Amino acid sequence: MSGKKPSPPELEIDFLETGHEDRYMQEVFDHIDKVPDKEPLPKIPPGKKSKEKRDSPFSQLSGADEQIDLHGKTREEAIMIVQNFIKTCHAQGLRHVLIITGKGQHSGNRGPVLKTAVVQWLKKNGHPYLREFRDAPPRFGGSGALWVELK
Repeated sequence: MSGKKPSPPELEIDFLETGHEDRYMQEVFDHIDKVPDKEPLPKIPPGKKSKEKRDSPFSQLSGADEQIDLHGKTREEAIMIVQNFIKTCHAQGLRHVLIITGKGQHSGNRGPVLKTAVVQWLKKNGHPYLREFRDAPPRFGGSGALWVELK
């Protein structure tokens, strides 16, 4: 044996070429900023200012340093995962993390079970690690996620 790894097989992708692909893609990208968020922005009556300060860390978000998705987890699993996640991210010196809890649409009348449990844990046990947390902005999941700023 020569010890040389065989090269991976070349993949062939077939699709219908119409000659208009470039134009279609350009049209998509020309209008991408017009795609609405799933959650509408809150309406602020004329003459009233938003309570959020312009220099708030949440007003200039560019993305989370790390994120976890708790969809499909039990309450107990979610708490263990969040506890480990927060402690690990804090130890690594990360500043902004996203915890995706979901909106609880499959929880019936109980509401968002995971989000409620995670918020309770953050309030009770998060003080050594957190500066603050809140619902994520719409582009990061809105009420189905928590934006966390670590110390």
